[in-house]
Amino acid sequence: MNIKRILQRITGSDISIIYTDNRVNIISFTKGKGQITLRLQRIFMDAPLDVIHEIGQLLKNPRKKTPLINEYFKRNRWRIRKKARLTGRIEPMGRFYNLRKLFDRLNREYFAGELDAVVTWGRRSPKKAVRKRTLGSYNAETRTIRVNPILDSPRVPRYFIEYVLYHEMLHAYLGIKRDHRGRMRSHTPQFRELERRYRHYSKAIEWEKRLQRI
Repeated sequence: MNIKRILQRITGSDISIIYTDNRVNIISFTKGKGQITLRLQRIFMDAPLDVIHEIGQLLKNPRKKTPLINEYFKRNRWRIRKKARLTGRIEPMGRFYNLRKLFDRLNREYFAGELDAVVTWGRRSPKKAVRKRTLGSYNAETRTIRVNPILDSPRVPRYFIEYVLYHEMLHAYLGIKRDHRGRMRSHTPQFRELERRYRHYSKAIEWEKRLQRI
């Protein structure tokens, strides 16, 4: 059963589905011009046709009652996997920047406050590893964003740390998708389009070239 095709037929809109592991907000969506981005708990991938039809009707009318959706979720919520256990210390407060505050502000501005993730500075590495470093990472199992602590410096502008954080937040928001060849991709065209919406994107990309001097 092709859920996307069914929902497109019901709504008359182009549908983009992002499957999530969210245990609370199981269905959410945003609408654009002829486009609907649907975030759907992955247990609905196996939902019967009548439930999928009710999801389609919900997309058309957000006020619609959803007894079939509610009952399906109630019967299948045991299938939702629990978060993997976090390892290591969680330290969002750095010497100069508080990642939690930056995350919360970006979350409100770009994700309507819906994004749920742990955010922390990573472990410090020797300076000789600077050129090969990873600036940020996202662990989907633990929903944890880590930012390289070398950026916790007064010489690093806040807009650049926000850009690194926003990049990883997009990974949390979009997940990993398959391309037309079946290969897993995280930096999809949709990802790149959303990434460029960051208000200081051009400035951040330009500043990244100076990182080796830090």
